[in-house]
Amino acid sequence: MKSTYYVGVSFLRGKIQLAEVEHKKRKSIVTVLAERDTTMDFTRTGATISADHPQLSMFVRELKEMMKQHKVSTEYISFALPPDPLFINIIPVEPGLTGKDLSQYLQWEVDQYYPHSSPREFITDSHGLPIENAGAQQTFMVAVHRGLVAFLQKAVVGLKMKLNIIDIDQFSTEKTLITNYPEILEHDIVLIGLRKSGIDASVIHNGQMTDYRSFLYNGELYPDKYILEYLKYLKRKDNSTPAALLLHGVDVTKSLVMSLRTTTGIKQTLALNPFRKLVAAKNLNPSFIKDGYRFSAAIGLALRTK
Repeated sequence: MKSTYYVGVSFLRGKIQLAEVEHKKRKSIVTVLAERDTTMDFTRTGATISADHPQLSMFVRELKEMMKQHKVSTEYISFALPPDPLFINIIPVEPGLTGKDLSQYLQWEVDQYYPHSSPREFITDSHGLPIENAGAQQTFMVAVHRGLVAFLQKAVVGLKMKLNIIDIDQFSTEKTLITNYPEILEHDIVLIGLRKSGIDASVIHNGQMTDYRSFLYNGELYPDKYILEYLKYLKRKDNSTPAALLLHGVDVTKSLVMSLRTTTGIKQTLALNPFRKLVAAKNLNPSFIKDGYRFSAAIGLALRTK
């Protein structure tokens, strides 16, 4: 079977992370890991950006330079966005609500938070979570500004590539987790994402997200308190303690991991290792492999072929 290649792109602390994965019949190989500074700050400008943004050509040039330098000639590219400019929520939805009726309900939900915005300003999507009772189904929903999507679509055209997926950083990482830690997927796993301005926290159970929350984080010395707050919330909500706590993003230091392991009592508190089950090409930067948690979202996207 002929190999296929996919590229995933994420954004952390003023830098672009790029990962390429070669998909073979029996295995997946991470063939490229790259990182560079970028002029684009989606965290700050993502909500107001459009296809005519003056930095579009520079953004395309940055990606082209990365791919040329690392000899990437992949056809498909995906993007993991920071959650800051997006509307993300978990809402109750009637199980039978589908199609146009579901779209209108999701739009109504967005309107409650953005009453002065036009419905055409957002693209909405949803994913049903496991039904907790016979009533409404808990549903994850996201709304993204059309201008942001148009910007990325135009960038892809400039790259002469095909757009595969636009996702959120935290949820792009789920694929990396599921691929590398299959033996613990039957248990509750808490996934923590550390970024410049916030902390993302979600629960993965049987390979699916069942909860999500985000916390504002201004780079304090000790982010532990937000993670502990999330664990207390889960204890109140489900009266359960997760079997593992996995961290990705930035500043996933050994001291933070050890501190959390001691404070929470969760022995499986680890920096997410995207190469635990994946093959790394021999030419990859050893420091990038060592700090692979920083590339978890980009790798997760590159693992997804649809």
